[in-house]
Amino acid sequence: MDTSSHIIMGFGLAALAHIDPVIANQPALSQAVMFGTVIGSNAPDFDFIYRMKGKGSYIRNHRSLSHSLPALPLWSLAVSGIIYAFFPESSFLHLLLWTFLAVILHVLFDLFNVHGTQVLLPFSKKWIAFDSIPLVDPTILFVHLLGFCLLPFYEMGKVFLIIYIFIILYLAFRTLSTVLIKRTLHLHFHHSIRIKLIPRISLFHWDVIIETKEDFLFGVYSNGSLKVDHSLVKKIEYPKIVTDSKSHPLISDFLSSTQYAYPFVLKRKNGYLVYWKDLRFRTNKFFPILAILSVSSDHKIRDCFIGTLYSLKQYKQVIKQLKNTAILKKG
Repeated sequence: MDTSSHIIMGFGLAALAHIDPVIANQPALSQAVMFGTVIGSNAPDFDFIYRMKGKGSYIRNHRSLSHSLPALPLWSLAVSGIIYAFFPESSFLHLLLWTFLAVILHVLFDLFNVHGTQVLLPFSKKWIAFDSIPLVDPTILFVHLLGFCLLPFYEMGKVFLIIYIFIILYLAFRTLSTVLIKRTLHLHFHHSIRIKLIPRISLFHWDVIIETKEDFLFGVYSNGSLKVDHSLVKKIEYPKIVTDSKSHPLISDFLSSTQYAYPFVLKRKNGYLVYWKDLRFRTNKFFPILAILSVSSDHKIRDCFIGTLYSLKQYKQVIKQLKNTAILKKG
């Protein structure tokens, strides 16, 4: 989920905490818990500090160790300990438990979207994603905002207990739908290697990637049927250049963040451009999240771009910058 969603859920959990009479009847503890749930709901994303080491470092480390099982109690203890220093009269146990719940829900909701997390670190580097909800889910945001509007009229603990029961049922429904759709598609595409669903904001719409030995199929699953609107033949030209590209630190960072990167090589007058594109994110035939590596005619690596390109204009600017850098290095 995005930062704004985590913040809103932090306030929602602070309201839910009032289902506990101890918290409801102690203003200082209530305030401490509110800080704990809001900060705890965002704590795993404090890995933004990796940006100081560069974009590649952030891409490699975001949603990795900071979202792992061992990190959950550590975040909870750290956040609760700092807050308790400002509210020593409050119950540390209550503060810790609600902060811990906020941290857990952050990672749990991140698991339900297409990005997923490396929650099993350090035991496994596998990315786990349930593909159930979009990064920004309007239904979850709406019920939270509805709950905030009802607070002047009803007990906040009971209001948000109902809301979180609804969210649990909503997640279960979307997850079950995802499982059933994947099963249906696997039955139809017998020779598929893997199938990825990318949930849209609309409840019954998914973008779909079907990988076979020969190609990738891209389409939309809606109302019980699949419409394939794009295909990509698996054909890696200049395989040595592709293999060598993986040694570049930024390419390595990019590949560590996704299991759906695929390479493309464009031969140019003075060398090659190696594109590693994240196939999960597609706008028509354009894949905006990618890494581009410039390679000279004699196969020497020059410069690299990693990030998101939202327009053709941005793409042309990046290519021009890579070309200029290559000229400078050659000179």
